[in-house]
Amino acid sequence: MTISNFKRGPLANTLTATVVFLVLTGIAAVSWITIKEFRVQQSVYTKILQYKLEATRSQFRMYLTPFPNNLETIKQWHKEGLIDLGNPDELEKFIIPLVNAVPQIASVYIVPPDGPYFCLLKTEAGWTSKLDDSEKPPCRQQTWYLHSLANKNDKSAHWSGYVFLPGLKETGLVAGALAPAEHGDLVIGLGMRENFLDQFTASAPITENGILIRRYEDGNVAWLTPKQGNRMNISSSQELLTSHLKEHQIIGHSLMAWGDLGKPYSKPLNFRFQGNNWWCSFYPAIDGTDPGELGLIAPASDLGQRLETITGRITWIFAAVLGLATLALIVQAFSYSRKWRRFSQRRLKRPETEEALETLVHGGESDHVEFKSTMRWNLRADKPGKEIEKAWLKSVVAYLNTDGGFLFIGIADDGEVLGLENDKFANEDKFLLHFDNLIKQHIGLEFASFIKAEIRTLKEHNILLVACDRCNEAAFLKIGENEDFFIRMGPSTRSLPASRVMDYLREREA
Repeated sequence: MTISNFKRGPLANTLTATVVFLVLTGIAAVSWITIKEFRVQQSVYTKILQYKLEATRSQFRMYLTPFPNNLETIKQWHKEGLIDLGNPDELEKFIIPLVNAVPQIASVYIVPPDGPYFCLLKTEAGWTSKLDDSEKPPCRQQTWYLHSLANKNDKSAHWSGYVFLPGLKETGLVAGALAPAEHGDLVIGLGMRENFLDQFTASAPITENGILIRRYEDGNVAWLTPKQGNRMNISSSQELLTSHLKEHQIIGHSLMAWGDLGKPYSKPLNFRFQGNNWWCSFYPAIDGTDPGELGLIAPASDLGQRLETITGRITWIFAAVLGLATLALIVQAFSYSRKWRRFSQRRLKRPETEEALETLVHGGESDHVEFKSTMRWNLRADKPGKEIEKAWLKSVVAYLNTDGGFLFIGIADDGEVLGLENDKFANEDKFLLHFDNLIKQHIGLEFASFIKAEIRTLKEHNILLVACDRCNEAAFLKIGENEDFFIRMGPSTRSLPASRVMDYLREREA
């Protein structure tokens, strides 16, 4: 019998089928063991991180809540005409009983737009007050005063980063708020010494090698490890990027990993640093209560020893079968006419330069490009509108379900660059937070890795570039109880009936 007329007999076919069966069984068993271990481990780590961070956040809230509450009380007094800067003795009678019940309050500032301002300071000898009429009053140079004065429609308290407390010559935080009144506006500030906050922070349930961080609006980060005692260190964003200090590098890695995932809150994530696994979780700041976002970073070794599974002889047999089967599958693959199905995602190449961005915009709207003037603001009605949010969310879902694409917010349909100012957010961080919340609420965090949003500059305006990659899973737009499926057809977004969704997904993957 020559090679040319050799035919595979029943025994060969049986052996091939047996090998394939064992391979698939081995892959399934090893995969099940690995996935089960990972899920258990992830569940345990998540619960530990969430418990510790929730406990820490609750402690901070209880400690900081008196500040906005007392600010509201003093604002009401001013509205009723009870605050008279010309009579500091009378002011003491009002304010000292209020703040004396809160040991963490170290100073009170009542600052008019110009002229002397009132300082009430807590010293070892007790409370003392004065009118500061210096040529360059320090209060009017600090962020809590400037933010309060600039945001007249914002009733929340504005926290500073770490600053020198005027009159005390110590470092601390200040919570400020604008007190509007017909007889004149004032800015009220309540200060807290740094050492008070440090002592309280030291009691937080940090893991042995973990890092507790507080991220302020100005980009600075306060951080604490159990090994450094009870004093929080302050580091700028520049230090986190360039420093060789291990803690700086870990914090920088965690913030970058968090940012890459769209800054999800209350959902722990992991990253690798110097060959080790680390986990981190963040909670958002509540306006008027928290001075900044709170985060906890911990190595996996702190959260528990690696959960072991019993692998025994069967696992080793499966491993041996897997090795032999790999060779068998390679040989067998040449005799099969059907190719292996590839599961891959289409990744869009984002424009890196302003010139590339301008070229993309200049090409106008297409099946992969869409423009939206605003994220939430109805320019015709001059007010926020849910219909505006729904319009661009439909496009994001359509891109996920089709072949991906770019969504530009801040550009009119005709390509005119409008910028982000029309959405009337206080700052870009709040703009991005609102964007993230809408994605989370109406599409789902599981699709965050397919949606990359970044603020870019084009023609001296800031715009939002949203790059959406194709997703193998079906994405739906969730509005109330409704879930709608959208696809991209040319330069428009179309809704697909529920009866056609499964057929469409099968056709797309064919």
